Amino acid sequence: MKTRIIGASALCVAFAASGALAQDFCQTAAHSGSKVEVSTNKVDAFSNGIGYELWNEGGNGGSATFYDDGSFNCKMTGAKDYLCRAGLSFNSDKTHQEIGHMKADFKLVKGNLSGIDYSYIGIYGWTREPLVEWYIVDNSGSQYMPGDWVAQGSSAKSHGEYEIDGAKYKVYEGDRTSYSIDGDNTYFKQYFSVRTTMRDCGTIDITAHFKKWEELGMKMGKMHEAKILGEAGSNSGANARGEYDFPYAKVYIEGAAPSSSETPASSSSEAAPASSSSDVAGSSSSDVAPVSSSSGAVPASSSDIAAQGSSSSALALPAEMKVFRMSGTAQVFDMQGKYLGTVELKAGASLKEIVVNKFGKSGMYLLKQGAAVKVISVEKR
Repeated sequence: MKTRIIGASALCVAFAASGALAQDFCQTAAHSGSKVEVSTNKVDAFSNGIGYELWNEGGNGGSATFYDDGSFNCKMTGAKDYLCRAGLSFNSDKTHQEIGHMKADFKLVKGNLSGIDYSYIGIYGWTREPLVEWYIVDNSGSQYMPGDWVAQGSSAKSHGEYEIDGAKYKVYEGDRTSYSIDGDNTYFKQYFSVRTTMRDCGTIDITAHFKKWEELGMKMGKMHEAKILGEAGSNSGANARGEYDFPYAKVYIEGAAPSSSETPASSSSEAAPASSSSDVAGSSSSDVAPVSSSSGAVPASSSDIAAQGSSSSALALPAEMKVFRMSGTAQVFDMQGKYLGTVELKAGASLKEIVVNKFGKSGMYLLKQGAAVKVISVEKR
């Protein structure tokens, strides 16, 4: 078993959500990290918390490759309705207001597409209470973007065209009785924001669309997921073929300063002396990074950190980090900011042993103790 502590410079990069990565991913993006190849319908997640799903109507007609950096590749080999997605998964117990401001960065490369009658490429998810399937469509695998026909059922309505997040989108709602996250033959609402012009790369302000929908009376429920999506379908059988490649795909929640009722910052007198070992509680200040209050969004990926969860357990990043104390309780989060639980720290104890004994999985974890934050990577061998 090998543990690596991420130092200050690496952690600073993780917090620079609006920095170099956000500026150049349209030109320099490439898949990286561990990957999983999927050829049957599957819902799963990496150890760092990034969720992914492949769904084919009938269970075949394509495959997908998902990477733990959030990127993925979708291949249709003769599909009727094909969905391939990756991003954030939730527990259906919090509204988007409770979770925080969501955004997504993506880069898309399309290849060898044929037989696609309808397609949605953008952001996708579900809520419960009410049960809603929602889409933010920024691109398409067919020649045309989705039109008025997406509004189906007794509540079908075209709300018109609006400027959302600096671009023009047409907003639709409707309802269906079909496949859903709660089983087949289920009634649910559908919401759509469809961009009037296609784009292959950029940032989507997910929450801006939620707010516009709610202004229009389109009620959102408790969040089940928010993922970058590639969908393709054929109206004449299993004919959809081709590839959607997403060499850059990150759904994240903008960071926020903690409230006074939430994990108060440690005073400087509580900071522990530097330890000579990078693997023990109370490591030196080189293992924690100062975070500027203007750092902006925080990507959710295997190397990035996002804040989500309830007010009592959400990861909230203070303006300044301090070193870990060598005793006491630390909160533990995955690298998407999902709260996992707490661990008890003891002077001279190995952080890797503490975390592995509690959670039992390889991967990257973020530990937070007051205003002190430490990221560790544990590999089981």
